[in-house]
Amino acid sequence: MSATLSTYRKFIYKDDALELIKILEVNHIDYELADNSSRLDSSFGADVNNQEFELKIQKEDFNKVEELEEKLVENDVQNVERDYYLFEYSDEELIEIILKKEEWSKFDYLLAQKILKERGKEISPEVLTVISKQRLEELSKEAEVPKLWFYLGYFFAFVGGFLGIIIGYTIMSYKRNLSNGESAYVYKEEDRKQGRNILICSIIGVIFWIVVRYLNKY
Repeated sequence: MSATLSTYRKFIYKDDALELIKILEVNHIDYELADNSSRLDSSFGADVNNQEFELKIQKEDFNKVEELEEKLVENDVQNVERDYYLFEYSDEELIEIILKKEEWSKFDYLLAQKILKERGKEISPEVLTVISKQRLEELSKEAEVPKLWFYLGYFFAFVGGFLGIIIGYTIMSYKRNLSNGESAYVYKEEDRKQGRNILICSIIGVIFWIVVRYLNKY
């Protein structure tokens, strides 16, 4: 199995991934289901999720797996009961699903297209391609770190708190996964440099206060 795998989809429960995994195995596609339930989530203004399992595949397999996944749910989409909640959505809400497909299941994404088509507002494949490209560009844009986190980071750095290390490391290295298998830094380069400074100061601060306490004790 290749060592370079990227996150394709995240799941709250392991069982939710099993049907897709069967398809991957049948088509001899390398994958890894990673349990990240113990991984520390970020709370610094980035897109935070509560999923516990990450299904990872090779980046070059993303398009193929997406097609396989669409075929997997196609029959369910065509035979869905009319009391499914998406049928109550407005056109604007359905379009929102299509614009932000990474936030929805493949079933809901395809059903939103089907409902819009039934309402005489079909979105062509060409437009869907443009939407996907624009969404990737939007998600790739780097954000600014709230100033409060800088203040807190330096504060904890100088009082010897390990929280300064966490804040600095998160600002410096946090990335988001994109739908094409790539990843992008969440925060701007100048803010990441500040995060690195907080991390360094925090490590020095922790070591300093450990030494001080040791000397005071003995």
